[in-house]
Amino acid sequence: MVRTLYKNLGAEEGDAPPSSTPPSHLRVLGDAWERALHAADAQGFATSGLVAWLNTPRAARAAADAGMALWGPEPATVDVVHDKAFCANVARNHGLLEPELHDSVIVLDPEQTTVDTLVAAALSLQAWNGQHGAIAKPRRGTSGRGRLDLRRGVTARAAERLARRGGVIVEPWLPRIADYSTQWWIDTSGTPHFLGATQATQNFAGLWQGAKMWFDDDGIPAVPGAVGRAVVDRSVIVVAEAARAGYFGPCGVDVFSWRTSAGDVRYRLCELNARMTGGMVAVFLARSAWHSGDVHVGARATYSDGVVVVDGAASQRIGALVDGQAAHGGDVVSGDQRHKIDV
Repeated sequence: MVRTLYKNLGAEEGDAPPSSTPPSHLRVLGDAWERALHAADAQGFATSGLVAWLNTPRAARAAADAGMALWGPEPATVDVVHDKAFCANVARNHGLLEPELHDSVIVLDPEQTTVDTLVAAALSLQAWNGQHGAIAKPRRGTSGRGRLDLRRGVTARAAERLARRGGVIVEPWLPRIADYSTQWWIDTSGTPHFLGATQATQNFAGLWQGAKMWFDDDGIPAVPGAVGRAVVDRSVIVVAEAARAGYFGPCGVDVFSWRTSAGDVRYRLCELNARMTGGMVAVFLARSAWHSGDVHVGARATYSDGVVVVDGAASQRIGALVDGQAAHGGDVVSGDQRHKIDV
């Protein structure tokens, strides 16, 4: 198998090429991605040719220039399902938008993304103005970069920048509890394969920093209890729609939990990342830890800085955990064995 990596991490930012001097967090993630692909090969998810982090027109040209095939779907297909509007429309069409948000997620095309329309969209979210306000997110972006807090107003320059990024999603700021991701591999026949789920760790700006997960009875990294089921049940609908749109290969779905003013927990289906993701790197390395042996059901794995660390001997089986306790910060998994996985 011949494989060349095209490490265009962050290519959502104007189809950026791989950088010769990437920021340290992208360099670490890119190196971990290479190790994760070796783990994926061993687990039956092989890649070959020129393998890009995100299939873009520039990546396709690089493959052609190298006389190689670009592995995965055509960039035009990726562009459709990677658009946050795709996920928003699937959520609305399948009744996955929470009642509080049904009329409060607004999709604007590039030509609609002006100061006037952004202000009007923010004002239309009357129930959310004041305490929460509204946010404009680039339809093609990553890790919270480029979003605009509309409580602070909007300038012509900001509107033009968002228009160049393919338009925006305007929605309320929500009182977030925790962030999750599910990781999938769609085969060339259009069948999705569930790889695992994680609870993400992020900094204050929304930049992904790492993940934690717990091994289920089948050795799949997962989020336990009702929280995990809610996240997966929502995600699989978006993944199936992406497969119907012609997408195949790796993808991840981001979901976050939030609390209503009445104290109820809701789950917001956020976006489908039509590419490799940091969460998938974490999941593949964690699955390798399981296959290496001496890792038990319910053990917790954490990923950061390019490696996965597993806490062994679990005091409780994952199926017996109180719903949501571990996923919302309860330290219910214990053990004295620690395995550093850096394959």
